[in-house]
Amino acid sequence: MRKTILLIIATAVIAASSCTNSPKREQLISRNDSLRAEIEQRDAALEEMIGTINLIEQGFRSISEAQGRINLDDAISSEKSRAEILQNDIDFISETLAKNKAEIQRLQSQIKNNKTASKQLQTMIENLQNQLMQKSRDLETMQAALAEKNIHIEKLDKTISELSKTNETNERIISIQDSELNSVWYAIGTKRELKEQKILKSGDVLRETDANLDYFTKADLRELTQINTYAGRAKLLTNHPANSYKLERNSDKQYILTITNPDAFWSTTRYLVIQVR
Repeated sequence: MRKTILLIIATAVIAASSCTNSPKREQLISRNDSLRAEIEQRDAALEEMIGTINLIEQGFRSISEAQGRINLDDAISSEKSRAEILQNDIDFISETLAKNKAEIQRLQSQIKNNKTASKQLQTMIENLQNQLMQKSRDLETMQAALAEKNIHIEKLDKTISELSKTNETNERIISIQDSELNSVWYAIGTKRELKEQKILKSGDVLRETDANLDYFTKADLRELTQINTYAGRAKLLTNHPANSYKLERNSDKQYILTITNPDAFWSTTRYLVIQVR
């Protein structure tokens, strides 16, 4: 839908400029082609990631089905066929978990290098990591139950050893991703101070490539609900939906920013700049 809208707008702009000089028209056509190529490339990357997620989820469903068939008593059964079925199911679970692990790692790498990845997509990958850890714990439970019967399956033992290391890594990654996903930055200063830090120039905010980002305070959007400006005059220089916050004076006549809807407030930018006097 977004792709279609952009193409319509670009086409309309080109049509409107058809009566102007040719160089400008050629420039607009080139810009339109660049936009289209960028969108197509972005859509292709997104479709690939969604396809991989679907394959991983199918793998987890197949694992659940195999788990439902497993009867650990088959491991000590005198019937060869029952023992073979158990072995085959365990082998299938081990192999599928290994494949899912590799695909999840690939997704993690892709989303790390994709600046346009949505929060929803990041959450989906995080859920896959959690499923991988849960299935690994299920295998550990199965391994313990077999050990009580003095039975050890080599592939199962090897898979659990590898996944245990992966789980520790994934837990750290999830913690880091969760923190990064909810990180926001805010800066408060007078017009002069913001200019000195190259955060403000000629009325534009954060347009300078050498803006001093160390001047900003890092926070978690889930915890940041109020910011006291300690000033009698204050205004937001960055764009945030008007219905997502309140900027009001307290009893000391100092302006306090209250964020009433964090998701909406930070939806346009993760940086907040407040100019005070």
